[in-house]
Amino acid sequence: MIRLPRTTEVRIEDRFLPSVGATRPPMGYHISIVGPFYWASDNVEPSLSRTNSACAQASPLALRIRGVDVFENAPDDCGVFLHVGPVRPLRALRERLLAALGEAITPQYHRVGPYRPHVTIGLNLPSRVGQALLQSGKQPFRARFAADEVWLMEQRPQSPWRPLLAFYLGSAANGSERAPRRLDVEHIDG
Repeated sequence: MIRLPRTTEVRIEDRFLPSVGATRPPMGYHISIVGPFYWASDNVEPSLSRTNSACAQASPLALRIRGVDVFENAPDDCGVFLHVGPVRPLRALRERLLAALGEAITPQYHRVGPYRPHVTIGLNLPSRVGQALLQSGKQPFRARFAADEVWLMEQRPQSPWRPLLAFYLGSAANGSERAPRRLDVEHIDG
């Protein structure tokens, strides 16, 4: 995931949390790059090394958030989200990470359709609540920020999400790969 800067999170909170149905994810507002997955084996080091290389080959991203929309998961079950762009580099990063992780992961679920980068602001909402939250976003919301790392999060059965590693986008000034940075729960407290 790409974690939003705290200043951007505060703007989203100020704008949308007063609305019925708006929520803040426990791990903070973020852009999911590779959806939730399970490790297929205990030997994750090769996948982590490939993930580090894939991130080192990518460039830091200049991202923008704008516009509110709704996606319907099922009848009377919707999510409300903010669009994130530019889409092309985020899709390329996603493909790079999926290739690096390869058969080492098993997705928790499969989404239909193309990857749509977004920031979720309301989830599992009745349709009428989702539409009301959508209406609260009719005034334009825009934000820009730089993303220079991707976080690896873990959720084990009956446990909350926890941050594990931050992989840097791009290489060090001397052209070498930088080692991932270890994260802990304090990194997600806003």
